[in-house]
Amino acid sequence: MTSSQLQDRINSSVDFWLNSLDNYSMEELLAKPADDVWSVGQVYIHLWMSAKGFFFKNVVRITTNERTTTGSKNLPGWIVFTFGKFPAVKVKMPDSVAVQPNQPESKEQIVRKMNEVKTLAAQYIAQLPSLDPKLRTKHPFLGHLSAAEWIRLCELHCNHHRAQLKRIDKALGRNK
Repeated sequence: MTSSQLQDRINSSVDFWLNSLDNYSMEELLAKPADDVWSVGQVYIHLWMSAKGFFFKNVVRITTNERTTTGSKNLPGWIVFTFGKFPAVKVKMPDSVAVQPNQPESKEQIVRKMNEVKTLAAQYIAQLPSLDPKLRTKHPFLGHLSAAEWIRLCELHCNHHRAQLKRIDKALGRNK
């Protein structure tokens, strides 16, 4: 995949979420179907947090050669990247790494954060040609990923959460 294609995929994925934001009032963004279920607004915050604090943080590690290896993806990693998506199952993160996203403060905050994902992706994608593609950092479930794969994972992650959006909407009686 070229840098331009990777940027287009990230932009398209984030644009889906930005365009979907128009379908919700602030009250609807904050509504939770149950105490142990995220609101739609929390999903948005999670997407931003994951991009900035996990996917792109690993790209930075590769750019600075911090804790890098030359390992490869494991079988689940090969499957995810071969098919270009996560399995259609709900995943519960281990408590040791699970982070409960805050509710958003406003729609404007969500827009800023989602646009930040696109901006950061563009900055890191621009660096890809200067990086050693053999340098990788370890993903807890997918094995060792390159900088380009971490960026692609951000896109796949955004797309994976579309199913969660549908589940929340259905639970709240918002069948869109």
